[in-house]
Amino acid sequence: MEKGQSKLTARTLPAVQSDERLQPLLNHLSHSYTGQDYSTQGSAGKISLDQIDSLCTKSFPPCMRQLHKALRDNHHLRHGGRMQYGLFLKGIGLTLEQALQFWKQEFIRGKMDPDKFDKGYSYNIRHSFGKEGKRTDYTPFSCLKIILNNPPGQGDYHGCPFRHSDPELLRQKLQSYKIPPAGINQILDLVKGTHYQVACQKYFEITHNIEDCGFSLNHPNQFFVESQRILSGGKDMKKEPFQPETPQPKPSVQKTKDASSALASLDSSLVMEMEGLEDYFSE
Repeated sequence: MEKGQSKLTARTLPAVQSDERLQPLLNHLSHSYTGQDYSTQGSAGKISLDQIDSLCTKSFPPCMRQLHKALRDNHHLRHGGRMQYGLFLKGIGLTLEQALQFWKQEFIRGKMDPDKFDKGYSYNIRHSFGKEGKRTDYTPFSCLKIILNNPPGQGDYHGCPFRHSDPELLRQKLQSYKIPPAGINQILDLVKGTHYQVACQKYFEITHNIEDCGFSLNHPNQFFVESQRILSGGKDMKKEPFQPETPQPKPSVQKTKDASSALASLDSSLVMEMEGLEDYFSE
């Protein structure tokens, strides 16, 4: 993607999302992720239910960490949250049987009758695993789809915290995650520039104590896989811990932003569809 095109996309993204006339384009874009789909493949059953709370704090991206906390606190998630989080869990290795147990246990803690869950919710879980309806084996949502499609409303916890959170609430959330002040400022600067995926990438680097993650983040399950690889010793860690009072330099930061901005995963044909938006929004 050319630098100018990337800047145009990032600059027009908030306005694009607010214009109902462009919803057909957004729907098309949200299904245009062409990277790894993070289907369960050989990972099914490798994650146990009693690992999820620990994995959440260590290896979940903020969007999934937010959903997990909301589920544990409220013992319920609305449909958008169940879809986004449920498919993510499926992608990291939960089997259908584990997923049914996980959601049922949590909803029962919220005083839901087990029969009501079986009749009203288990079908949707089975459907997401391709066991009902059209038998489509659904794959986890990419960052692109989460950012562009189905923004959260009141009472929702899905979406991208970097795109959909109030900046001050985002600051408080990052503080609760023990992100140092300098790191929070770096992340919020990226958010202000609409570089949502790069902001999440910076969060990854800070929480994993590395200077350069070595990849362009475009999928929540990619975040998890790379985190687990690092934590298992698959990548050298920084020798010195992150120092808030001396922020780490950001070599080639503009190149990183341009390469990994909110829509960096679009291929050239999709970029062509976005051309002309700058003139459209200048009217």
